[in-house]
Amino acid sequence: MKSWALTGCNLLPSVMIAIALSSAQRLLAQTASELASSKDATAAVTRSLPLLQKAAANYPKHRDCFSCHHQTLPMLAMTTARAHRLAVDDRVLEAQAQFTHKWFEAQIGNMKQGRGIGGRAMNVGYGLWALSLADWKADATTQAMVTYLLKTQKPDGHWEGQVSRPPLEESYVMATALACAGMKKYATASQKSQLDAAAAKAGSWLGGAPLKGQEDKTAKLWGLHVLGDSQDEIRKARAGVLAAQHEDGGWSQTVEMKSDAYATGQALFVLQATGLASSDAAYERGIQYLVKTQAKDGSWYVKTRSRPIQTYFDNGDPYGNDQFISICATAWASAALAQSLDFRAPAE
Repeated sequence: MKSWALTGCNLLPSVMIAIALSSAQRLLAQTASELASSKDATAAVTRSLPLLQKAAANYPKHRDCFSCHHQTLPMLAMTTARAHRLAVDDRVLEAQAQFTHKWFEAQIGNMKQGRGIGGRAMNVGYGLWALSLADWKADATTQAMVTYLLKTQKPDGHWEGQVSRPPLEESYVMATALACAGMKKYATASQKSQLDAAAAKAGSWLGGAPLKGQEDKTAKLWGLHVLGDSQDEIRKARAGVLAAQHEDGGWSQTVEMKSDAYATGQALFVLQATGLASSDAAYERGIQYLVKTQAKDGSWYVKTRSRPIQTYFDNGDPYGNDQFISICATAWASAALAQSLDFRAPAE
């Protein structure tokens, strides 16, 4: 027994050294993997940014109305990339903010009356988000935009768009999340009491909102986070988003569809922004899905499922009739990948 005990004691340092070496090897392997992922994500965003910036810059040459697909979402990709040490063209970003503000400024009279805005609350919400991304200061225009939202909230607490153009302009949950985020950012002191009442109604509606597609699920998570709901409710909403992930690492717009960059980029961006741990395996799988599915020109292709309501025009973006939704997909994917660099890029 004495000999056995001594042998065990003699072995203990060797075992501890082996365990330490094994842990160090795993840590080095993990670090190497994260650095490789960082390079992949950085390369993907670097390829996509010129395409997105060109798309945003071209749009005002064809239309004089604000759009979520060629202003807000490319701006989201650009500002997220810039925040994570990637170069963007600040002139394009500023031009989109100016274009957005100019269009809504011309609508102040109608917005104060709660009427006459194409795209309704969905459009106004995306507009406020675009201005927020550009750090636009509160002014008479943003105040009128908030007034419009306060006047157009439905009795049960939600907001709507004007037409159903899936996936971008279909979700009342997204319209509600956008409205809450925009009002929280830009409501004036004189609007605070109305804002508080509107937010309370919106929170109640979001808790039991019907969730049809993936955008509904993702927007519910975002909306609850914006409104500061309980962590328990936010965790439940997050679990609902995570449960919809496919085996390939992506998300799809509906349960019947295959994974695509629009649903995946949006889900990943919101999951991370609302607190999903970077170590979560689902997050890593989603990032890898985006890296693997990017086209050589820097875009991600998504086929449209919206019926056209306006005369088609070619903005010069990839994929012809599918170019608008593909630009949105490319923007969401780029924003999610750029955001992931927070966890991967080594400190300078």
